[in-house]
Amino acid sequence: MAIKRVVLVPMTTLGVTEYIETLRDEVSKTLSEIGLGELDVLVWPDVVKPPMKCFDWDRVQYNAGCIAKYLRDLFQVIGVVESSLIIGIGYLDGYEYGYNFVFGEAVREYNVAVVFTKRLKPEFYGEQASYDLYYERLVKEILHELGHLLNLGHCSNHCVMRFSNSVREVDEKPKTYCDECGVKARSYISSTK
Repeated sequence: MAIKRVVLVPMTTLGVTEYIETLRDEVSKTLSEIGLGELDVLVWPDVVKPPMKCFDWDRVQYNAGCIAKYLRDLFQVIGVVESSLIIGIGYLDGYEYGYNFVFGEAVREYNVAVVFTKRLKPEFYGEQASYDLYYERLVKEILHELGHLLNLGHCSNHCVMRFSNSVREVDEKPKTYCDECGVKARSYISSTK
């Protein structure tokens, strides 16, 4: 089935809902810049809280794969997951096995990604709060995980698809896809039609 839309799903009110409409516009603009303006970018109207079964009490973090599966199952019941790329966004701390933390995780076979924003806030590192810096980091990580859903791997160019092992590496990369990644993303969407 053809991919027709990207759905941004707030998973927390704090740190997400106040940005969500602007994030939608930014993602839509970036997709248009790489020739994917035909994809609708929508905001899910409700906060979809992650289930406690995905919370690891020893780590005090959420398991990214568990949340991705939960979102896939939920949106499959609704009937939109096959034609949509779902991105859950939450002011949460997340991990995947083998990592101390992750900013996000994409599971292409589910058409679902999750972005964890707690470590994107300057306050997490004892720095002064900055709306602009947090928003910039948030955009980059959403676009990065969306890129994985568009069949993109990590990129060594000056590109949002660069791997980020720290928030400083997030700050160093741009919030745009390089030309090579743009071509690959268009090719992938064409192949779903």
